Amino acid sequence: MQYPDRRVFKLLLLLLDLVVLVAAFQLAVETRIALNRFYGFQMTHEVVERLVPPLGLILLLWIPSSAWLELYKPRRGAVMGSLLQVFECVAALSVLTIVVIFFFRDFGEGSSRTFVVFFAGWSLALLVLDRAALRGALAVCQWMGYAQERVAIAGGGVDAKRLAEHIESSRPLGIELCGVISTAAEPAAGVLGNPVPVLGPVGDAAALINAHRLDRIIAVVAEMDRMQVQSLAAICTRMGVTLNRLPAHAEVQAARLKVHEIAGLSLFELRGIQFTPGQERIKAVFDLVLGSVLLVVLSPLMLALALLVKATSRGPVFYVAPRVGKGGRHFPFYKFRSMVADAEARKREVASLNEKSGHLFKIRRDPRLTAVGRFMRRYSLDELPQVLNVLRREMSLVGPRPLPACDLDPDGLSKEHAFWAQERTRVLPGITGRWQVRGRSDLGFDDMIRHDLAYARSWSVWQDLMILVQTVPAVLRGRGAC
Repeated sequence: MQYPDRRVFKLLLLLLDLVVLVAAFQLAVETRIALNRFYGFQMTHEVVERLVPPLGLILLLWIPSSAWLELYKPRRGAVMGSLLQVFECVAALSVLTIVVIFFFRDFGEGSSRTFVVFFAGWSLALLVLDRAALRGALAVCQWMGYAQERVAIAGGGVDAKRLAEHIESSRPLGIELCGVISTAAEPAAGVLGNPVPVLGPVGDAAALINAHRLDRIIAVVAEMDRMQVQSLAAICTRMGVTLNRLPAHAEVQAARLKVHEIAGLSLFELRGIQFTPGQERIKAVFDLVLGSVLLVVLSPLMLALALLVKATSRGPVFYVAPRVGKGGRHFPFYKFRSMVADAEARKREVASLNEKSGHLFKIRRDPRLTAVGRFMRRYSLDELPQVLNVLRREMSLVGPRPLPACDLDPDGLSKEHAFWAQERTRVLPGITGRWQVRGRSDLGFDDMIRHDLAYARSWSVWQDLMILVQTVPAVLRGRGAC
């Protein structure tokens, strides 16, 4: 269980809050009915729809209320917002509901105002409870060693050692200190060392991020020269790794800085910007909603394919291998296994049969394919488990296809095709993309470069929708599959 991506966590928290508001609505109705004896008007379930605000209206008003008060963009590195923010949002929602009913329902005539009071009370209580439950669950996971944020320190001297010792002694919940990225050519003996290992030199930072799955790097800038700071900032921005304690230089104006706290230390935090925050939210919601629908709809087919794979050949149902994602980060890539169990061991045997150039390895009649695998490959059915990658925010429904990590450099890029590699990693890789709907494996490596660059430079929701629509006939034709 990896450290949860904050954007995904906040999106899931929003969905949970909406469920909680539905529960609060029902409880408020039942509370008002249970207290009928204290009121002149006896409310029943039959007249609820006429007397209480519509549930849909309340849920719709929650969105601007929470956005205005930044409930899902909390301060000081939190992920759930403070109790004060929750109270403010509930109060704002109640006021907005009363105002809307007043102006759009005959000045509130015939509406139950006490219902709004009950609803506000239940909402506040349940929203506080759901956050307490989430905090407790996350704390238990982190205490057990799960959901840890993997952190490294960039430095090469006494300050780095002191920082490492401070984090190790305070043992902040949810933080796993992986080691030190050395900024010195040869670290002084005994300055770092065990129990905080030296992971490698700062020049190999990109490869170290992938090798140790780092989420955050704390840079001791007093022990770094200007070029090391700039290089590390560029790498962290590209690979989506948070960089702390970095001063604002003119060279990193494309990133945003804020203060974050770790183990009682106030650190500057650098986060890279690829799309605008609005674009990122739109694409994340698009992927989460449509990906969830696809998972539900395709579950029977995926179960049938899993049983076929297991029944017809020896080996696991899924093929899981590292692929290169956004910023060059490696992630576990899911597919139904379409080849024999020892396919990777036999790759050298069939290397001479490769029909593509560049960073593509494709064999139209690969002898390692199983009978079921050949059928799945023809109609891209082996790709269906990647919906899980989409829900984990490692992939998008639409984007450049992720390439195997072994086919690129350790940092997830390519010295031979540097510009293409950097541009395509600006966006999440996708299950489908421009390359797939325009011919798939019938196109060469140069065509893939062209389509990848065009997509990264001109992303829009409309473009994603058009590619998804074009994917269906492209898959059904089975053209270009191998």
